[in-house]
Amino acid sequence: MSAFRLSIAILAGMASLHVLPLAAQAAATRLSYLVQLRAPPLASQADGVHGLDTNSDAARRYTARLEAQQRAVLALVPDAPVQYRYTMTFNGFAAMLTPAEVARLQASPDVARVSPGSVEHTQDGGGNGRMQDQR
Repeated sequence: MSAFRLSIAILAGMASLHVLPLAAQAAATRLSYLVQLRAPPLASQADGVHGLDTNSDAARRYTARLEAQQRAVLALVPDAPVQYRYTMTFNGFAAMLTPAEVARLQASPDVARVSPGSVEHTQDGGGNGRMQDQR
Protein backbone atom coordinates (compact mmCIF):
# COMPACT_ATOMS: atom_id res chain seq x y z
CA MET A 1 0.00 0.00 0.00
CA SER A 2 1.42 3.39 -0.90
CA ALA A 3 2.18 5.91 1.84
CA PHE A 4 -0.49 8.22 0.44
CA ARG A 5 -3.22 5.55 0.52
CA LEU A 6 -2.12 4.49 3.98
CA SER A 7 -2.34 8.10 5.19
CA ILE A 8 -5.84 8.43 3.72
CA ALA A 9 -6.91 5.17 5.38
CA ILE A 10 -5.56 6.32 8.74
CA LEU A 11 -7.25 9.70 8.46
CA ALA A 12 -10.54 8.09 7.46
CA GLY A 13 -10.29 5.76 10.44
CA MET A 14 -9.52 8.66 12.79
CA ALA A 15 -12.45 10.66 11.45
CA SER A 16 -14.82 7.83 12.30
CA LEU A 17 -13.52 7.47 15.88
CA HIS A 18 -15.66 10.31 17.22
CA VAL A 19 -18.85 8.45 16.30
CA LEU A 20 -17.84 5.15 17.92
CA PRO A 21 -19.01 4.25 21.42
CA LEU A 22 -16.35 4.76 24.10
CA ALA A 23 -15.73 1.00 24.50
CA ALA A 24 -15.15 0.64 20.77
CA GLN A 25 -12.72 3.58 20.80
CA ALA A 26 -10.73 1.91 23.60
CA ALA A 27 -10.60 -1.33 21.61
CA ALA A 28 -9.46 0.58 18.53
CA THR A 29 -6.38 1.90 20.37
CA ARG A 30 -5.03 -1.57 21.16
CA LEU A 31 -1.86 -2.54 19.34
CA SER A 32 0.17 -5.74 19.33
CA TYR A 33 3.09 -5.88 21.79
CA LEU A 34 5.62 -8.51 22.78
CA VAL A 35 6.24 -8.61 26.53
CA GLN A 36 9.46 -10.25 27.76
CA LEU A 37 9.66 -11.27 31.40
CA ARG A 38 12.92 -11.18 33.38
CA ALA A 39 13.02 -14.88 34.30
CA PRO A 40 15.00 -16.94 31.77
CA PRO A 41 13.06 -19.25 29.41
CA LEU A 42 12.98 -23.03 29.75
CA ALA A 43 15.80 -23.49 27.21
CA SER A 44 18.16 -21.76 29.65
CA GLN A 45 17.90 -24.86 31.84
CA ALA A 46 19.77 -27.03 29.30
CA ASP A 47 23.19 -28.09 30.59
CA GLY A 48 24.98 -27.92 27.25
CA VAL A 49 25.93 -31.60 27.40
CA HIS A 50 22.70 -33.54 27.60
CA GLY A 51 20.34 -31.00 26.08
CA LEU A 52 16.96 -30.47 27.64
CA ASP A 53 14.33 -33.10 28.28
CA THR A 54 11.16 -31.01 28.06
CA ASN A 55 9.14 -33.93 29.46
CA SER A 56 11.19 -34.22 32.65
CA ASP A 57 9.64 -33.33 36.01
CA ALA A 58 12.15 -30.48 36.41
CA ALA A 59 11.23 -29.00 33.02
CA ARG A 60 7.51 -29.29 33.78
CA ARG A 61 7.98 -27.59 37.16
CA TYR A 62 10.03 -24.78 35.62
CA THR A 63 7.47 -24.29 32.84
CA ALA A 64 4.68 -24.17 35.44
CA ARG A 65 6.67 -21.50 37.33
CA LEU A 66 7.08 -19.41 34.15
CA GLU A 67 3.37 -19.74 33.38
CA ALA A 68 2.48 -18.65 36.93
CA GLN A 69 4.71 -15.58 36.55
CA GLN A 70 3.05 -14.77 33.24
CA ARG A 71 -0.39 -15.02 34.84
CA ALA A 72 0.74 -12.68 37.63
CA VAL A 73 1.98 -10.10 35.13
CA LEU A 74 -1.14 -10.48 32.99
CA ALA A 75 -3.22 -9.71 36.08
CA LEU A 76 -1.88 -6.16 35.74
CA VAL A 77 -3.73 -5.91 32.40
CA PRO A 78 -6.82 -8.12 32.86
CA ASP A 79 -8.64 -6.81 29.77
CA ALA A 80 -5.74 -7.30 27.36
CA PRO A 81 -6.36 -9.98 24.73
CA VAL A 82 -3.42 -12.41 24.78
CA GLN A 83 -2.34 -13.58 21.34
CA TYR A 84 0.47 -16.00 22.25
CA ARG A 85 2.39 -17.25 25.28
CA TYR A 86 6.00 -18.35 25.15
CA THR A 87 8.11 -20.38 27.59
CA MET A 88 10.59 -22.50 25.62
CA THR A 89 13.14 -20.10 24.10
CA PHE A 90 11.53 -16.83 25.18
CA ASN A 91 9.69 -16.11 28.42
CA GLY A 92 6.79 -13.82 27.72
CA PHE A 93 3.67 -13.24 25.72
CA ALA A 94 2.17 -11.27 22.86
CA ALA A 95 -0.92 -9.23 23.64
CA MET A 96 -3.06 -6.41 22.32
CA LEU A 97 -2.37 -3.48 24.66
CA THR A 98 -3.43 0.10 25.17
CA PRO A 99 -0.82 2.78 25.92
CA ALA A 100 -1.88 2.77 29.59
CA GLU A 101 -1.42 -1.01 29.78
CA VAL A 102 2.02 -0.74 28.18
CA ALA A 103 3.05 1.79 30.85
CA ARG A 104 1.69 -0.45 33.62
CA LEU A 105 3.67 -3.43 32.34
CA GLN A 106 6.86 -1.40 31.87
CA ALA A 107 6.64 -0.38 35.53
CA SER A 108 6.53 -4.00 36.71
CA PRO A 109 9.81 -5.36 38.14
CA ASP A 110 9.01 -8.74 36.52
CA VAL A 111 8.99 -7.26 32.99
CA ALA A 112 12.27 -6.88 31.12
CA ARG A 113 10.89 -5.25 27.97
CA VAL A 114 7.70 -4.32 26.15
CA SER A 115 8.19 -4.02 22.40
CA PRO A 116 5.75 -3.25 19.59
CA GLY A 117 4.83 -6.45 17.77
CA SER A 118 4.99 -6.88 14.03
CA VAL A 119 4.08 -9.47 11.47
CA GLU A 120 6.55 -9.78 8.65
CA HIS A 121 5.36 -11.11 5.31
CA THR A 122 7.98 -13.14 3.51
CA GLN A 123 8.13 -15.46 0.55
CA ASP A 124 9.98 -18.73 0.71
CA GLY A 125 12.25 -19.96 -2.10
CA GLY A 126 9.27 -21.41 -3.96
CA GLY A 127 7.65 -17.99 -4.30
CA ASN A 128 4.28 -19.22 -3.07
CA GLY A 129 3.67 -16.02 -1.07
CA ARG A 130 3.00 -17.71 2.26
CA MET A 131 2.81 -15.38 5.23
CA GLN A 132 5.11 -16.06 8.15
CA ASP A 133 4.62 -14.70 11.68
CA GLN A 134 7.99 -13.29 12.80
CA ARG A 135 7.24 -12.44 16.44
